[in-house]
Amino acid sequence: MNDELNLKDLFTRLILFISRNFKLILGIIFIGVISVILYQKFKTPYYETKAICMSGISEYERVEYEEDWLQRTAIDLVNHLEINVENRDYQALSRSLGIDIKTASNIKKIEAEQLYQKDMHEEFFTLNKFNILLKVYDKNIIADVQEGLIYYFNNNNYVNELYQRFKKSKQRVIEDINNEMKLLKEIRLKGIVDNTNFSSSLKVVNGYEKSTINNQITILSEYREKIRTQKEILKPLSFVQEFARVSKKEDDILIWSLIGGVISFLLAMFISRVREIKK
Repeated sequence: MNDELNLKDLFTRLILFISRNFKLILGIIFIGVISVILYQKFKTPYYETKAICMSGISEYERVEYEEDWLQRTAIDLVNHLEINVENRDYQALSRSLGIDIKTASNIKKIEAEQLYQKDMHEEFFTLNKFNILLKVYDKNIIADVQEGLIYYFNNNNYVNELYQRFKKSKQRVIEDINNEMKLLKEIRLKGIVDNTNFSSSLKVVNGYEKSTINNQITILSEYREKIRTQKEILKPLSFVQEFARVSKKEDDILIWSLIGGVISFLLAMFISRVREIKK
């Protein structure tokens, strides 16, 4: 009962305090909110866009990564650029992306983040793709930054060396498959399997040589196309969905106005309390 009375008394005093200083509190809140709105209106506008990407770096490295780390190297490479953005080192940023300094100076933020998806059990699992968030002061440079990111990955010494090795190894596998398929076709044409001369690593069952060889050729052909697809698609950086071309600027007026209003209210309460103490 006493607690209820104390809370009621405290609330009553608060209302009376606000009513006594209503004009001062309202004035400070008004000035605070208007200041935030004017700042948002006159500051340099920026544009926000996103892209969906994937990278074959984890395949090049041939390391058994945990699921959450499949795109980690690529994500870290993108986020490393943010160091130059935060430090306003636009010369270093322009060198990394292969763009001019003016274009680099119009980048406000660049950040990569792993993509996840829910399964039927409402549990998240990692996708082999990631998002890149881009904020720029000039919407016309978005395409240039996208090309710059591809340049950045292709010209990274570590990534490029792994990529060249990856392509060579895949090409060797394709050549081995072609040789194996050629040998199997020759065997099929002869219609006879001479076990003493035939050293293929594939199993050929006596009595079903033709059908077995045909099946093996089909399997090898499908596997060869899979290898070719990997070789062509798994680039250092690929855009599954390019950066959206945006035209509406991000000003955050509503959010910052609310924050400014709350801060102004607290400041007004403090000033009002100081004034009453002095009186």
